[in-house]
Amino acid sequence: MTEKCEFPQSPRSRTYEGLDNLTREVQKLARPLLGQHGFTQVELITHWSDIMGTELAIGVKPVKLMFPAKDRMNGTLYVRTAGGAFAMLLEHQKGRVMERVNTYFGYPAVSNLKIEQGGVRLSHEQEPVPEWPLSEEELMPLLEKVNTISDDSLRQKTLEIGIKLLQHRK
Repeated sequence: MTEKCEFPQSPRSRTYEGLDNLTREVQKLARPLLGQHGFTQVELITHWSDIMGTELAIGVKPVKLMFPAKDRMNGTLYVRTAGGAFAMLLEHQKGRVMERVNTYFGYPAVSNLKIEQGGVRLSHEQEPVPEWPLSEEELMPLLEKVNTISDDSLRQKTLEIGIKLLQHRK
């Protein structure tokens, strides 16, 4: 007679027991703090450059999001700009910015945008693009096209730009 030996399974046996997603943990910690400033959606801050676009995001930062009493729609988003140039640019793109925020959230969260000037430090540092090595198969078509250029300096610059573009696509 063979006995079947069963091991008790813990309730977590089917879940991943490694590191949890860091974003989820940061959001749990940040939500009470940011909620004091009207940021019930932490994603507005964490994904600001994705929502705004990198050109505006370097000089424009969200300050607070205020909704009408007992409503979570048609709020006013307060933003601070690095200076007059960003404020003027943002003023001309108000509609686009509100549309992008609302599209990101999937509902009309913002219907008004208030702009405050000053207090934002510009960050001119761009994220470094990793340089991936290219194989000969990837490099050969580029070299064939670039070798048709007669000017040496133009050929070299075109090759550098082509390599950067190929690496960026990887």
